[in-house]
Amino acid sequence: MKFKLLIKLGEWILGKACPDGEMRADMFLPIKLLAFSVVLVMAGIAIGVYAFLNSSLGAAVGACIALALGVGALLCWKNQTITVLNDEEFEYCTFLGKKIVYRFSDIRLIRKNNDSMTMFVGNGKVHIESMAILSDRLIGLINKQLESLYGDKEN
Repeated sequence: MKFKLLIKLGEWILGKACPDGEMRADMFLPIKLLAFSVVLVMAGIAIGVYAFLNSSLGAAVGACIALALGVGALLCWKNQTITVLNDEEFEYCTFLGKKIVYRFSDIRLIRKNNDSMTMFVGNGKVHIESMAILSDRLIGLINKQLESLYGDKEN
């Protein structure tokens, strides 16, 4: 794949390179989001150059939109994670880098949306994209809490 070099370069610049097969957190967004963000940023720059050279307001607006979406996707890929601290607590990092520690026992509900899930934890919410990669440990601890709240639904 032609984007592998760009992905590796992006990982190196962002300091998030992991050996193959190793998870960087218990929940994280896949590398394809990084590739998508790089493409959007490059497209935004190219459109911006075109807008400058041709004095095109429409292209300038398009460049701003592509750059904003690219930076947003990059921030999501880099920051939005869940790390299990121990069997009772986990740390959620929002896409802007704000870290919040929650207890698994505070999980009250998981709502499935069209493109994501929202986990209601105490007074907060944890957003999990549908493309996110979750560790078996995190899934097991969440399921354990939900089973203690709602019991086994198969019975």
